[in-house]
Parts: sequence; structure tokens; C-alpha cells
Amino acid sequence: MRNDIVYVHLDKVSHLTLTYGIGVKDFIDGCSHLPENVLSLAPVDPNQEIDIYSGFNMYIGIENVKSFLHDRSNENLCWIDFDNSFDLESLTPQEVSEMLYLGHAFTHLKSPFYYKLQNNFVYLTLPNGANKVYYRFLPNFYRVMVQAVTNHLAKAYREKRAFLRLRYRIQAFPVAVAKQLLPLMISGAVFDFGGLKLRGPEITIPILAAPDSVYQLKWHEPTMMIEKSNLVGRLKYQLNTGKWDLLVLTPEAFEDNLNF
Repeated sequence: MRNDIVYVHLDKVSHLTLTYGIGVKDFIDGCSHLPENVLSLAPVDPNQEIDIYSGFNMYIGIENVKSFLHDRSNENLCWIDFDNSFDLESLTPQEVSEMLYLGHAFTHLKSPFYYKLQNNFVYLTLPNGANKVYYRFLPNFYRVMVQAVTNHLAKAYREKRAFLRLRYRIQAFPVAVAKQLLPLMISGAVFDFGGLKLRGPEITIPILAAPDSVYQLKWHEPTMMIEKSNLVGRLKYQLNTGKWDLLVLTPEAFEDNLNF
């Protein structure tokens, strides 16, 4: 499975992102405010604290949440955050069953944002390593994407120019450029860092329009769709100035920009 691509499909109606190549570290580094309490939607671990009302494992306090998210043994992270543990007492059996379904089928029956929980996120890891994350405030995703694109470029550059890795520090991918990519991400965008080109101080990264294969991405090898994706643009990065730019090759792929 390739680890040098980032795929993003964004659904503005249900406030979810379906991604590949954006990991939990990117999420943690990109979130301005990490959740302070979470319920794990994965199979119950009897060695961890269990909420008696919902039956889920729960992690209370920012330090416990960080430990939970950083734990590498949790390969299939699935969780929902909540505001106050007292609110768990008021969850109905129907609401608990909806959350069980989220962790099992990786999709929602009703809105995944619960008034009782006041949750801002639902984070689901799919069996093939892709992620579905629901954001109450969808613009928060841009900061997570910034981390992922920046980290992928830094890694790809180090691999190509190991002897120069101490000379340049990759500057953060701008949120403003990420927003220009919104129409493409709604359709499905692939950033192919394996196709990175380095010419003098300039780095270019291919951007591809992914085929409409969201169902396949949920259950099959995410990188297979690269073969059917079309080149529509490139990200350009100047090593000497740290400037990012978007080069559009197919304007229609970037039309109908929407603001959130």
C-alpha cells in the first residue's frame, strides 16, 4: 500500500471528510482545541474505564485523551468526543445504537452531532487505513490538511535530497491555497507525492481528480484509483522562499468555489 499520496473527498452536507494519507498525528497537530473527553466506538477493552450508561470505553481529561490518541496499539481508532460525563446519563438506547452503528458500519444513521454530547468530531478508521472524520465546524479540516500536506512534502523531499535535508525547512502549506482546492476536494482530490519533481529550488506535486469511487475507497485498496485519476493541476513550492502556489491545468475542475 502506497504511503506517498493524500486523498480527500469532502461532503459539505454531512460535514465529513473521507481521506487517505491524513493520519491521527496530522489531526492532533492541526486541531487548535483537542477534545477533552472521548468515547471509543471500537470494541470494548475491559482493561480501560467503561461508561456504565453507554457501555463504551471512555477517556476523561486532555492527558488521557492524548494518550489514547497517541497509543500505537490503537490501529483502528474510532471515537466520538463529548463535553461532560454527566451528559452520558441522558443518552437513550436509540442514540447508543446509532453510535454503535457508526463504529461498525463507518457511516451515520442520523446526524452524528448530538445535542446531549455537544461533540465536535467523530473519528473513524476504516479497515483499509482510510479515515472518515465528521467535523461540526468543517473549516477545522483545513488546519489538519495543512499538517498532512506539509509533512508529506517534508518526507518526500528528505527522501529525494537526503544530503540537503538540513538546509531547507518546509514552510506550512497555506490555508488560503487549501481553500482554493475546495471544489476539487468535493469531487475527490489526490495529491501524488510519489510524482514529486525537483528542479532547482522548485518542487512540484501532481494534483489529480479522482474518479467517483467513494464506495470503493471505503472497502478496497485506496491507491488503486490513482490509475484512473486525471492530472488537473500541480502544487508548486519554492525552497528558497518557502512560497506555495497552485498551478491550475484544468480550470473546470476548480470551478464553483463554495465558502464555509
